[in-house]
Amino acid sequence: MKKRLYIFITPDGITYSPASDIHPDVDNLQVLGFGEGFTEEEAFNHFIKENKWVLETGFKEIICLETKMKISESKIFFLK
Repeated sequence: MKKRLYIFITPDGITYSPASDIHPDVDNLQVLGFGEGFTEEEAFNHFIKENKWVLETGFKEIICLETKMKISESKIFFLK
């Protein structure tokens, strides 16, 4: 059995679009990082071990999703 890759995201916090300096105007999720494991729990423990800063934040809800690759390995599209 192979370890699986998970991405950890949160709906907590706010995000600003590149053209907005005043008001948060993007309702989205923030990527916190990645973790590997045979189960979601094992991957979460790996994620926390590698990203201890998360424990010092105000994030309350973290969502775990299995993914095929890290963002840095994915195809990038640009809007014109």
